[in-house]
Amino acid sequence: MRLSVSDYLLNKIDLSLDGLSQIPSLINAGDIAGAERCYADFVRSHLMPERYFRLPYYAQENVWKSADETEEDVYKRLLHNEVMSCSYMHDFGDKGIGWEENPTPNHYNEWTWQLNRHHEFRLLGHLYRETGDEEIARLFVRMFTSWRDATVCPDDAPGYATLSWRTIEIGIRQTKNWHYAIHAFYRSPELSDHFICDFFASMWENGWRLYNHPTSNNWLIMEMTGLFHIGLLYPWVKDAGKWKDFAITSLIREMDRQVYPDCFQVELSTGYHMVVAENCQTITDTCRVMDEPVPEPLLRGIEHVYDLYPKLADPSMHTPSLNDGGHMDVSDVCRKALQLFPDRQDYIYFASGRKEGTPPDFTDIVLPYSGMVVFRDSWEEDSQWAFFESAPFGAGHQHEDKLSFLLYAYCRDMLKDTGNFAYDSSKMRRYVLSTESHNTVLVDGMAQNRRKNYRWKDDDISRLSDLWVKLGPDIDRAGGVYDEGYGPDLLGVVHRRTVNKIKSRPLGLGIFYIITDVMTSPDGQEHRYDAHWQLEDVTYSASAARRSEISGADYLAKPVSGSRITADYGGGVTLTLLSGANYTVRCGSFDPFVGWRTPNIPAPAVDFTAFGASARIVTVLYPSDSGCPIGSVEYDESSEDGIVTIKTEYGDIVFDGEKVTA
Repeated sequence: MRLSVSDYLLNKIDLSLDGLSQIPSLINAGDIAGAERCYADFVRSHLMPERYFRLPYYAQENVWKSADETEEDVYKRLLHNEVMSCSYMHDFGDKGIGWEENPTPNHYNEWTWQLNRHHEFRLLGHLYRETGDEEIARLFVRMFTSWRDATVCPDDAPGYATLSWRTIEIGIRQTKNWHYAIHAFYRSPELSDHFICDFFASMWENGWRLYNHPTSNNWLIMEMTGLFHIGLLYPWVKDAGKWKDFAITSLIREMDRQVYPDCFQVELSTGYHMVVAENCQTITDTCRVMDEPVPEPLLRGIEHVYDLYPKLADPSMHTPSLNDGGHMDVSDVCRKALQLFPDRQDYIYFASGRKEGTPPDFTDIVLPYSGMVVFRDSWEEDSQWAFFESAPFGAGHQHEDKLSFLLYAYCRDMLKDTGNFAYDSSKMRRYVLSTESHNTVLVDGMAQNRRKNYRWKDDDISRLSDLWVKLGPDIDRAGGVYDEGYGPDLLGVVHRRTVNKIKSRPLGLGIFYIITDVMTSPDGQEHRYDAHWQLEDVTYSASAARRSEISGADYLAKPVSGSRITADYGGGVTLTLLSGANYTVRCGSFDPFVGWRTPNIPAPAVDFTAFGASARIVTVLYPSDSGCPIGSVEYDESSEDGIVTIKTEYGDIVFDGEKVTA
């Protein structure tokens, strides 16, 4: 589809409005320039920059500009067609920007896609407003025209298709970037009447594609945010009202379709969850400066979304980096939330760094639909925080990490998600998606494989997870099951994990955790089971009756008693991992690819190993700032109750699965 200026002027705008009604007669008389002048004058008199620029000039992510670049620096390189996308710089030189080319060495698809988000248009508009330099306006015209000439809106391609017209890119460029630019430049003499008409004809194509080819999940949120802005800001477009209503109705509906009752968006990603909050808040911001009523259901939905962040916050006031998520700063998030909900005392508490407001009225928190539990001692910065999930796979951006466990104690991240990585085909990308980078169990060296047969269904949003939780004065317990197959052929081993937080401080010990992993094979054959723990980039010491500290080779040995790994987190803070099973440590291994933290940091990964058709691995995790008094852990396999004996320098502690005695 390539909408001509004449077609746009005759068929896509409300010609009954004063100032536009003479356009048909001008075009019929062959006076295209007169019709263009008529429309451009109308736009110049109806845009409201004095309102629009009450919106804050949000800083953009540093993937299309270097962190140390000024706006002037970016402008100077854009003059000779040097652009950055996904942190990779490329100089197109005299031939002009190749909007659908991919110059990256690894042919990283995101480079081309994200180039078409047009963050540069917004930057140029901002710089022009500050300087009034018409050379900047001339560059904007050249860049937009080159993009318009090089790309064509598809007539009937799915929203996920094309290089320059994916609907996520359209949603992003139509939320802020194009609007900021046209409101900044529209009175510049460099913007001819024809250019203004062609710009709006292209914007109509953007809106048409968003309306007719929406997708799902976080993409849909961005798509509808972009469509809403077109509909709100340019009411003389015939479809403006329809697009605006469609967008806001879709967003309100998606708050129910995409957000679990316990607040988490269906992709279960801390970063993409924020996409929902930020995009919807962008709509409320624009509504308020343009005197448009904000629908109350949208506000309620935004508040519900923001409520996730206090629930997940660790003592450093960050969230775990779940799935393709981010280590989100809850203080920053709550500062944004307070713009809409200024009376929320818990938001004030986080935004002020505990100096004002009041903490949430909970410490431990269970998310029964999202399948997650957070164990918290208190809201103080020196408290302990533990996270366990038996979550559904989610609707996108998934990691193979069911039954993973994370730990923060003594002001240190001790066990955390390995992190995110660029959406490419590299070993590191495959690693961060895999079970090998998370704290759960591997079978015969194989990872979980929910991805193979998984399909999200709309009614999953109302389905409880299989997580179970029992909170008590002395012990907090939680558990779940993974039974969806390991490896490419979906080996049907069933893994059941139980997490026990021991709070009663037996024999004067500190708080510690007993993790019990029970694996059952339906084929009756012996398998190797590894309880896998990915540490931070720390030094460690290890001891056992027999051990293997290797990098790059597989290690098989029968279990022995007394494995003990102590990781040093600095300042006297340690995490000791103890098990009755034999251990292996790999750090920066390439074959198998294991023992890494993103982006490319070697970090020790510990496996406690057992063999059999069925097996049980018991792991004790002891965080401390004064050393670990536990020497070893023994599991009585002959006991029906699964008696665990923890040997300390003060005596023995016995755990029978329900209670601790000393």
